[in-house]
Amino acid sequence: MTTKEKLEFIEEALRVKRNTLTEDMELSNLRAWDSLAILNLQVMLSAIKPNVQFDDLVRCDTVGEICELMEDDN
Repeated sequence: MTTKEKLEFIEEALRVKRNTLTEDMELSNLRAWDSLAILNLQVMLSAIKPNVQFDDLVRCDTVGEICELMEDDN
C-alpha cells in the first residue's frame, strides 16, 4: 500500500475530506480524532492489519505514525 493509499484509508476511516491529511499532521489537532474515530479506524484496519490494536492507535501522535502501523512488517 502506498503512502497515498494509506492516507486515503485513514481519511475514509476518520470521515474527513479527501486529500486533507498529511503524514506530519498531529492527531490532537484533528477535530475528527476521538475515541469513536480511533475505534472505527481499528475496525477498518482489522481487515488488513489484524494485529493493530486500539491502544496502538491511541499511542500515535501523528498521521504518519498510523501509516507506520500499516506497514507490512508490523
